[in-house]
Amino acid sequence: MKKILAIVGIALFFQSCTQDLKDNNPSFQGKLNNNYWRADYAEARSNGSGGFTITAYTPYEEVTLGTTSTNAGTYNLGTTNQDNFASYYYDDEEVVEDFETSIVYGPAFKVSIVNGGIGYVLSNSATTFFDNPQLNPGAGLRLATQVNTNGRITAADIVSRGDNYKAGDVVKVTGGNSNAQVKILSTQNSNGEVKIESVDGNTLTGTFKFTASDSEGNTVTISEGIFYRIPIVQY
Repeated sequence: MKKILAIVGIALFFQSCTQDLKDNNPSFQGKLNNNYWRADYAEARSNGSGGFTITAYTPYEEVTLGTTSTNAGTYNLGTTNQDNFASYYYDDEEVVEDFETSIVYGPAFKVSIVNGGIGYVLSNSATTFFDNPQLNPGAGLRLATQVNTNGRITAADIVSRGDNYKAGDVVKVTGGNSNAQVKILSTQNSNGEVKIESVDGNTLTGTFKFTASDSEGNTVTISEGIFYRIPIVQY
């Protein structure tokens, strides 16, 4: 009986959300730790970084997204640019929880190529290293790399995340001239993205997802997030 009620509840949730989108009603929703979640109210305001701050509320919760621009595009979270951010706050007077996409140590989540080097060959598991390992605790990151005819690395995908990295770390890739460099953009405990799809008059539409950490290293995740026709409130 409980399983039937749960299935009915999920079906009603999707029906309600779908109807909101069809009726052009504002909506802010997603999966909170894989559980369906929806805000009662959400709004967007201009912020001091030249972007938007989107805030969504339930009686006990507050989700906030921040971007550095009001333009359509993708804004990565958990990076060294902390003006792009997400946070989740819960307070029912007995329990208070506060999570944000701050810079924290952990397994590498997303990387970018800083220097492709020369003399490299294609690899399914290239190791990485720090110039000064005494100053950087991260270790174990391995990459699947692609190279051009000059042996320059043109693409790098994570095959092993390692641990104890932080956003902004730069590691070198073993092989070639040992000069290829890859930057850690975010870690597994703090990452995500906000995609602004459209700014239509006084409303904002897009998608989001993030993993955020609290001061004790616990995490919360919101996936498959959507904000649809959220009102842009003027001060």
